[in-house]
Amino acid sequence: MIVVRILVMLLLTLVATGCQRGPDAETLRKHVETRLGEALPADTLTLVSIERRGSQSDSKAPPDMTRRIVYFDAELKLGRDYEFGAWDGPGVAGLVSALGAGPKGIAGIASGGNKAGDVVRARGSAVYRLDGDAWVPVVAGGYSPAVAPAYASNEPRGPARVLDAMRKIIDSVPMDGSPAHREAIEEELVAAHAAIRARLARISDGYGIAAGPENGQYLRFVQALSAAGKIRTVPLITRGGEENLRLLRGEKVALALAQGDAALDAYAGRASFADEGPYTTLRAVGSLYPEPVHVLVSADSKLGSLTDLKGRRVAVGEQGSASRTTALRVLQAHQIAPTDITALDLPLREALLRLRRKEVDAVVQVIGVPADSIREAVANVPLRLLPLSQAAVDRLVEAKTGYFAFTIVHGTYANQKDDVRTVATAALLLAGATLSDTEVVRIARHVFDGGHDFAVRGSAQGTQVSASTARNGLSIPLHAAVAKALDEMAVK
Repeated sequence: MIVVRILVMLLLTLVATGCQRGPDAETLRKHVETRLGEALPADTLTLVSIERRGSQSDSKAPPDMTRRIVYFDAELKLGRDYEFGAWDGPGVAGLVSALGAGPKGIAGIASGGNKAGDVVRARGSAVYRLDGDAWVPVVAGGYSPAVAPAYASNEPRGPARVLDAMRKIIDSVPMDGSPAHREAIEEELVAAHAAIRARLARISDGYGIAAGPENGQYLRFVQALSAAGKIRTVPLITRGGEENLRLLRGEKVALALAQGDAALDAYAGRASFADEGPYTTLRAVGSLYPEPVHVLVSADSKLGSLTDLKGRRVAVGEQGSASRTTALRVLQAHQIAPTDITALDLPLREALLRLRRKEVDAVVQVIGVPADSIREAVANVPLRLLPLSQAAVDRLVEAKTGYFAFTIVHGTYANQKDDVRTVATAALLLAGATLSDTEVVRIARHVFDGGHDFAVRGSAQGTQVSASTARNGLSIPLHAAVAKALDEMAVK
């Protein structure tokens, strides 16, 4: 009798342990196949193999819910030729969301397109919640972006006497002194840092590229480009597109990334750049990838359209950011003035956190897909994307201010069942007047000539870079020397 009791207890322990570990391999396989089928056209990918790599408790689960993150390795084979980087259809965004993989967790996606028979390997994750005795899939797991490498984030160094002099200036301003003084010091130090890095890069036969904030999409793309070799580039951390344009105009950098609408504003000398006048020598090396407007609300919100945002608390982006300018234009296209809402100037991650806490009613953000911060937010609280009205899309496109109609296709984010109508602006690679025609063409070929596996180097957006789309969404003149090179690359 005692032996029987011991055996029963052991059996119950094994069952409990199995429950604690999450679903078994076969259940996991079926769920992954279902997600792939929802995210991509039929017969695009076949799940050749999947191997469970353990699990852990989800620390972000609500207190009354048991959730586990299950990790796995998957091998997939293409059933037909497919362009994961296409701007107008399901692609790498759906694949990343379906597999719960970070960009560095997917290998085998080639810029310029994949062929039937190509193999894609992924390190993925999926989140499950315990419902009675069964594990139910929640959403594909998220990931944390890689931290910028040391060369992009080290503090500037120089002759000791210059640094000592700068330190004395900094120390002369009390910590509780004038905010304007502290801001001036910070701005000058950031600008000096970028200028020094750019000049050293040119001396070493390389190119400083004004990218963006740490962990941002622009910086990750430039880091992936740098890792591709051939041409030495140095990613520079900045506050974003508008600062990048000013660094380029001031000849502090050789190249810069910026939203197409912001580039047009700088070129025309309007909006945020009105005081500086037209930047007539600004040229595009090419369009990299689309950056659609996302309008996010809680899934249980009664808000059904952008016109419902009047009188609401809307996070529109950080003060001085290109995304904020775009957000206000999108609202204006729906006859919503800044005075019609409570506009909150918040960075995206903080805005999403406040949306989860019901401290914000909606978040408007311009960002490439898949946006990892949005994927992470969806994993923790149900969200919805609001579509722009067709009339507003038409107004924005017809105004010729750098926008084009765009669709965030279903499956881009977990539990996104429908296509979402919006507008997008192109992320542009830009050059000023400091580079020769030969240099610009060499850079263009390096970026757009295809064959790069940008995804495995950390940039999901990089898979959308192609010579065939390099003219899409251009808002300013294409560099004259690049046009012929793009034509040659597109017909290869």
